[in-house]
Amino acid sequence: MVNLLEFFAAVFLMVLVARLFGELARRAKQPSLIGELFAGMLLGTTALNIIQPTSDLTTVTNISLFLIMFLTGLHLDSEEILKAGRKSMLISIPGFVLPLVLGSVVAFHYGLDLRESLAVGLTLAITAVPVNSIILMDLGILKTTLGTTVLTAGVIDDQLSLIMLGVILQLPANATSVAINYLSLLVSIGEVLLFVGAVLVAATLLARHPGWVRLRIPKLNSKLIARESSLSILLIFGIGVSLLAEAMGLHFIIGAYFAGIVARQAVGDVGLSRDLDVLSGITFAVFAPLLFAYIGIQLNPYALGGILPLFLVLLLTGIAGKTVGGFAGARMGRFSTNDSLLIGTLLNSRGMVELVIASLVYQEGLISLAIFTVVVAIGIITTTMSAILSRAFVRTGPNQIPASADISQQKAQGSTPIQGPQN
Repeated sequence: MVNLLEFFAAVFLMVLVARLFGELARRAKQPSLIGELFAGMLLGTTALNIIQPTSDLTTVTNISLFLIMFLTGLHLDSEEILKAGRKSMLISIPGFVLPLVLGSVVAFHYGLDLRESLAVGLTLAITAVPVNSIILMDLGILKTTLGTTVLTAGVIDDQLSLIMLGVILQLPANATSVAINYLSLLVSIGEVLLFVGAVLVAATLLARHPGWVRLRIPKLNSKLIARESSLSILLIFGIGVSLLAEAMGLHFIIGAYFAGIVARQAVGDVGLSRDLDVLSGITFAVFAPLLFAYIGIQLNPYALGGILPLFLVLLLTGIAGKTVGGFAGARMGRFSTNDSLLIGTLLNSRGMVELVIASLVYQEGLISLAIFTVVVAIGIITTTMSAILSRAFVRTGPNQIPASADISQQKAQGSTPIQGPQN
C-alpha cells in the first residue's frame, strides 16, 4: 500500500527544491532543467539520499512525460515542418544522422547490444528546440534568418528522433545484426511510418480546411456548461491517440507528441490559447520539475568511474558529430564559416527531449543505469557548453538581420521561429 505521507512529502521536496534550483539556473542564463536535475541529484543517492526511486514516483513522472510531449506537439505547426526550407533540411539531416551513426558505432564497439547502442546514438542526435529558443533570445538573434533556420532544423530533428525511437522499440531484445528478422523489422518500420504519416496528413488537411473542426468547436463549447470542458476534450484526445500508439506497438509519448500536432491544426491558435496557457502552466510549474528532479534522483554518477573511457569517447563523439554535421550542412546552405560554427554549436544543446527519451528508454530497460547516467551527463554538459560557447560566434551579418526584413528569404527558411516550452 502506498504511504501517502511519504509520497506527498517526496513530491513536495522535489517540486520545492527543483523550482528553487531551476530559478537559480535561469538567473545564470542556463535552462531551468539543468537546475532541476541538480536538485534531484542533491535529494537522491548522489548527495543527501533523502528520496529513493519508487513505482509511485515513476507513475507520476510518466504523466509528466505525456504532458511535456503533448505540449511540445501543441506548440508545433505541421505546415511549418512540411514547408521547412532547404537550409533547415541541409542542417538537420547531417546534424542528426552523423551523431546517431557515430554514437551507435562507439557504443556497439564497447560491447553494448544493438538496441542499446542505437538508443545511445539517438540521445546524441537530438537537438533541443526550447533550449535553443532561450539561447537565441539571450543572444538577440531569435527572429533572424539564422535563428529561424536553427529552430526549424531542431523541429525536424524532433520528428526524426521520435520516428527512430519507434523503430528502436520494435527491435527484439539483445538484437544483433545476425539475429534480426529483417522482414519483421521492415513491417515494424512500416507501422511507425504509417502512424506518423497518417497523423501528419490529418494535421495538414485540418490546417488547410480549418472549417471542418474550428467552426464547430465554438458551437460545441457554447452547449457545455463547465468552463473546463474544452481542456478535458483536449486531454481526452491526447490520451486516446497515445493509447492508439501503444496498441500499435509504439510508445505513448510518440502518440502524445503527434496528438498535439493534430490538435493544434484542428483547434487553431485562437481556440487553443486559454487551454494551452492552463496546461503549460501546470506542466512547467509542477510536472516538468518533478520529472527532471526524478531523473536526477535516479542518476548514479559514481557508476561513471567504471565506464569513464566510454563516457569520454561518447561525449567527444556527440560534440563532434553535431558540430561537424551542423557546420557541413550550414556551409552547404551558404552560411558563412562563422555562422556555420555558431549553428554547429547551437545544435549541441540537447535539453528536454533528450532527457525525456533517455528516461523512457531507461524505463523500458533498453539501457542500464550506468549508460542512463552517461547520456544524461552528456546532455547536461553539451547543453551548458552550447549556451556558453555560442556567444563567441555571434556576429552581425546577412544571416543575422531580422527575418521580417527579408520576406522572400524568410519564406525560403520555412516561416517563423517555433516558440515552445521554455525549459
